[in-house]
Amino acid sequence: MKRTKHEGITNAARRHLNTRRNFTDSDILKKSKLKLKQSAEQFENSAIWSNRIISVENLNLTEQEAELQFLKLKAWVESLDDSTKIEMEEILFPAFISLYRRMNVSGNMIGARGFYTRNQSNFLKIPEQRKMAERFCSENNIVFIMELSSESFEVLQNYIGSNEHPLLQQLLNTTLEVHIIKTKIETNVDNQMNPKPNVDTSNMEEVHDLLAAISRLKDVPPTAPLLKLYSIDTGQRKMSAASVSHCENYISCGFQDSSVAIWDVKKLRSSSKSDLSRLDLSEACAISLYHPVACAPSPIDPDSSVSICLGHSGPVYATQFTPTNTHVLSCGEDTTLRLWEISSMQNVFVYRGHTYPVWDVNVAYNGQFFASASQDRTAKIWMFDRTYPLRILAGHTADVDCVTFHPNGLYLATGSADSSVRMWNVADGSTVRILVGHSGTVLSVAFSPCGTLLASAGEDHRVMIWDVAAGRVLHDFTGHQYVIHGLVWISEHILCSYSVDGNIRVWNVTQSPPSAPTPASQQQELAAYSISSPMKIVHLGKGNRETLACIAASD
Repeated sequence: MKRTKHEGITNAARRHLNTRRNFTDSDILKKSKLKLKQSAEQFENSAIWSNRIISVENLNLTEQEAELQFLKLKAWVESLDDSTKIEMEEILFPAFISLYRRMNVSGNMIGARGFYTRNQSNFLKIPEQRKMAERFCSENNIVFIMELSSESFEVLQNYIGSNEHPLLQQLLNTTLEVHIIKTKIETNVDNQMNPKPNVDTSNMEEVHDLLAAISRLKDVPPTAPLLKLYSIDTGQRKMSAASVSHCENYISCGFQDSSVAIWDVKKLRSSSKSDLSRLDLSEACAISLYHPVACAPSPIDPDSSVSICLGHSGPVYATQFTPTNTHVLSCGEDTTLRLWEISSMQNVFVYRGHTYPVWDVNVAYNGQFFASASQDRTAKIWMFDRTYPLRILAGHTADVDCVTFHPNGLYLATGSADSSVRMWNVADGSTVRILVGHSGTVLSVAFSPCGTLLASAGEDHRVMIWDVAAGRVLHDFTGHQYVIHGLVWISEHILCSYSVDGNIRVWNVTQSPPSAPTPASQQQELAAYSISSPMKIVHLGKGNRETLACIAASD
């Protein structure tokens, strides 16, 4: 009887999915398909979008809604820089076909015909796309394949993470597959390694030698990244925090006088070479900025590149931009976190929940959550539209000094004055890893882009690389002579760290786990930069095209 009832429920659910949600895989309800737990090997392979993208198919799509979604997507593509725009323009054709078909399926044929007529001029001038449109408009099961470089994929990921465009989310669920290529250069190399068979056979030996030489390029060790230096003249003010937006168009800084300054880098009229002493910064770019008197929460004049935001009642200890580059988060001694809207420079939300100063804040890659670390020995998880915390992460026995999200958004890591690093499950707030090895306060933690490695550093002058799945140390880098304040991954193999004395070190992190932590004699340090007094490094982050973005202030 119980089995019959279960089968009836299962069949009814399957019929609902097949008729209303367009599911074709009837095995989706089988328990054998469900993954209730993750193994160590599966831990680092969690999909970034798997829990984020939902079906938003609307069976009653109107002509006006379709037009609005398409124009919004087209405007976003037009706003991108030239190199990214060229790749991302390919998404407009699948969006055009998908919207047309959705209106046809819902019975709104007149609206579909009007939408098609108004927008066909964007595509049907090209014979190949005209033939594709005729075929795809009549077929039910169509899949578009789009190739993006890793840089363009990151831009698309940040935009979708903002949850502001249901059309893109629906496309990625139904008709669009995104294939990621690491870089455009590697794609060209692969094309040269696999040429078309129209080759003169008399020169095959030379061809093989050329292909072998090209293949050996993959074995060339990584090089140190280019460093872009932003020097800020703060006068008598003390800068306590800084960050750079993902698009590198904005810079935010927090000060001891409780103000938050936001610079629009695009409005800066000039840049000059830095005269700071350094070891290998001949190509580095320095942009001098000036922080005016904090007297108003808006620009001094329409052409000003800086805006001053007032709201905190104590020093500001951390700032970070959201993935969409539309807002800035800040936290400080007054125990609050504040969300600032860049377009209006207004404080739109105040988040309260901590009882002591908040040291750090970090936003998840998908833009859904953000986390804070505080002197009250806890970390907290928040959503942007709620002013109270969703999760309270308690377990450290001293200040929680830093926090960062895993790339898949399902976990986060914290570093504490109790010398430990903890990993937490975002869903239920439980501890999943306790990493012990430091001999002082942990001031910075950072996951590698693939999520398999975690770097930590702090007062003991060491940079430790952890295997996330196994929970053990892979590398223990030494070289800094002072307290390490920040870490940033430039790529899967390149990690950068900076210390309070102005030294920046670039490490080559190998993926193959050694039998023991890397000894000092075998450490692969790619480069070491030095920024001397009177400038002091406040922030080191990842810039465009795998560059380093450094913010330094007059001490």
